[in-house]
Amino acid sequence: MNAKSSMWLLILLLSGYGVADACADSYRCGRKIVRDGDPVSRLLAVCGEPRFKDSASEMIDVDGFRKKTRVQRWYYRQSSRRLEHIILIYNGKIAAIEVGGR
Repeated sequence: MNAKSSMWLLILLLSGYGVADACADSYRCGRKIVRDGDPVSRLLAVCGEPRFKDSASEMIDVDGFRKKTRVQRWYYRQSSRRLEHIILIYNGKIAAIEVGGR
């Protein structure tokens, strides 16, 4: 492999590196969608119970300011062929939606 091919391979590998930490503003469950700001009751009605829950301190937007605060993280994966989505819950609402790995 020559130097030019090695460089392109390195660029290709690094460009996909941040995919697991991507953020989304919506998540589709079947034909319905939940979005940032939706209440937990809508998330449960549309997507059902998560496969796993935990809590942690995360940086989220609270009243227009970025703040580190305690949130619940709900984990959803619709099938083994789909990416996992982590829904951050703060004050009974969806604060953020993160796209995880397979």
